[in-house]
Amino acid sequence: MKIAIIAHPRFPIKSPFPGGLEAFIASLVPQYSAHAEVTVYAHPGSQIQSPAKLVTFPFDTEAHKQYPELIENDFLLKVMNDIRLKGFDAVHNNAISPIPTVWACKYDIPMLTTLHTPPYSRLKASAELSSLSPFVHYNAVSYSVAEAWQPYINDTIDVIYNGIELSQWEGKKQTKDQLFSFGRIVPSKGFDLAIKAANLVGIELNIAGPIYDQNYFDDKISPFLGKAVNYLGHLNHMELQSQLKKSRAAIFGVRWDEPFGLSTVEAMATGTPVAAFNRGAFPEVVSKEGGALARGNNVESLAEAISASLDKHSQDVIHRAHRFPLDAMCSAYLDKLARVS
Repeated sequence: MKIAIIAHPRFPIKSPFPGGLEAFIASLVPQYSAHAEVTVYAHPGSQIQSPAKLVTFPFDTEAHKQYPELIENDFLLKVMNDIRLKGFDAVHNNAISPIPTVWACKYDIPMLTTLHTPPYSRLKASAELSSLSPFVHYNAVSYSVAEAWQPYINDTIDVIYNGIELSQWEGKKQTKDQLFSFGRIVPSKGFDLAIKAANLVGIELNIAGPIYDQNYFDDKISPFLGKAVNYLGHLNHMELQSQLKKSRAAIFGVRWDEPFGLSTVEAMATGTPVAAFNRGAFPEVVSKEGGALARGNNVESLAEAISASLDKHSQDVIHRAHRFPLDAMCSAYLDKLARVS
């Protein structure tokens, strides 16, 4: 079986990963490669594990800063033309763009598109059109995302939860009196809310992640640094694991309906309870076993959730994480792709 994986071209598939989407794709590659011939279409800076093949095209980083959609569309048009010519048995599309599904619809390309985000306006019309094709299928990473997308898709949306290699996050818990928050540093991730909530609880907070909005970091994060708040930079897997094992709780103050939240599972796998807002997929992923969710949508309620999460037993938290194993995710995708082809 020949499988093509399409990554969104904005960021390379390379550790330390810019976000959950890139980590998700990297985790698929070795699992798919054990059962199929795999080609990954991704940013030229990507590092893809052999024997999978990386296919890429020029990507003007400077022009992308000014015209992101134009540069990404040009890249994805080249991707789809190459896929059309090579004739894969199935395509697993993860690009947040209407181009792959429209091309799949037009050229009868067997395609499974994973919905990683809530519905964006520019994707709704293409989804409604392309989902009429018997060759184009969709799945969602949570029931929350599936419910949000269902009005725009003329097909059943299966749910395949994201998963992680749980053994890579296990280890002895050595808790210190500190909290941790990590992810891409942009306003939607709500690091400023996590900082304010941690201050209310009175526990030191470490934050980590790549800075993708410098103005946000300078205006909302920097003024708190050195005042029981520390920025640790963009950490790799081992460094994240070390911080989580030392932390009493992981805080996620996101301002949007988080589609899944791979970081929450990574935190829970180390025995670190999660404190977050009660929205998006957090109720599905975290539940009562893996942490505590805020009753309201404000800093005070997030602080209450932090306090409540501290009472969770680490073994219960780990047990919750074990609902999301990588093997189960990849097996479900391979089964789905076999039916799509």
